Amino acid sequence: MPKVTEAYKQEKRNMIVRSTWEIFEKKPLYDISMLDVVKKAGLSKGGIYFYYSDTDELLIDMINEILSSVDELSFSVDMQNDDVKSGLISAFRQLGDYMEACPSIIGKIRLELSIYMTNYPQKMKTMLPQIKLQQTGAQFMMLVTQLIQKGIEQKLFKNDLELDVILMKIMLYVDGMSDYVTRMKVYDGPMLEYPVSTYFEHYIKNQINSLLYLR
Repeated sequence: MPKVTEAYKQEKRNMIVRSTWEIFEKKPLYDISMLDVVKKAGLSKGGIYFYYSDTDELLIDMINEILSSVDELSFSVDMQNDDVKSGLISAFRQLGDYMEACPSIIGKIRLELSIYMTNYPQKMKTMLPQIKLQQTGAQFMMLVTQLIQKGIEQKLFKNDLELDVILMKIMLYVDGMSDYVTRMKVYDGPMLEYPVSTYFEHYIKNQINSLLYLR
């Protein structure tokens, strides 16, 4: 029997991942089975296990492949020269524009992976560390935190703000909008009347006026 080279095995793995990606475009992540992939890739029922031990291992490779194909957002806010209010508004508008332009499959991954982890919480320890998650959300929250802290230092905001509470509310709003946009794009949910950036700008202006107490 001829020896199977690593290059051949990697080519097969790539083919299996591409087949899984095609399935994922039509089926929820948490419903994909090895049998689905076997049929799509034209493999034998036992042959697929030569390349992947289970569905989770395959999904990890598929998710990482998809995420690596999409550019992340690089925020253009000048921490030195932009004033705090315009910096916050700019950051929110940029995130809104990115969310609207981002391929719908990215939102589908985030939403369906969240559902998967909720139903099988043990997978947070086994799967999440292996997934190369995008850093756009973390970079956004870091930027917002820095801008609010700058506002406190400049005495634009009250120095006794409950920063953790404010940041939690912001994260919940962003996550909620992300879910809404995903449902709109992927699951035929109700359409937004305005661009996402418009809602984000309106939201942060309200936060500035009602919670951050901008003078």
